[in-house]
Amino acid sequence: MHVQSELIIPFITYAIVTSITPGPNNVSSASAGMQLGYRKTLPYLYGIVAGFFILLAVAGLLTGFITGMYESFSPVLKWIGIVYMLWLAVMPFLPGKSKKQGGPAYSYSFFSGMILQLVNIKAILYSITIFSSFAGLISVSPGAIILSAVFLTFVTFGCISTWVLIGSTLAKYFENRQFYIVFNAVMALLLVYSAVSILYN
Repeated sequence: MHVQSELIIPFITYAIVTSITPGPNNVSSASAGMQLGYRKTLPYLYGIVAGFFILLAVAGLLTGFITGMYESFSPVLKWIGIVYMLWLAVMPFLPGKSKKQGGPAYSYSFFSGMILQLVNIKAILYSITIFSSFAGLISVSPGAIILSAVFLTFVTFGCISTWVLIGSTLAKYFENRQFYIVFNAVMALLLVYSAVSILYN
């Protein structure tokens, strides 16, 4: 297959814009950064990028098969993703551990970050569409697919790190109950918006 080099700029632009916009990964990363700080959030970020790389590699290597099968299982993935996003939205407001009791109610671990990708419909759709949309550039060979997956994973890590840093800069305000409620309400609304967008698309 001929490599369509003219797709490089659109590919990079699409990857960055899609990765930086609000979604389960970015919103939850900002919340984790605010509660834990950047360093303690790293295991969660590593889990996100590990799960995301797996999604990308599978989607890229099985593009034809997945594209053909997607219509049959997309409704199930859609509803699983919606339910999980709504659960993330209400988590900060559920009774749980406070900071004085040992940490946030939600465990921002490597495992939880990786599992998030398995039900993150935005990440799943992104993985499928980017390899089908830019097949002439990044799906020309198994090697190109893996290199593209590595590149996209680094882009994602940069974007979620940015969101964590945004959250961590607000950490000093976290003890203020009113600020805590407002911030998490905004994050929750972004997650609800993501879920509703998925429902009607």
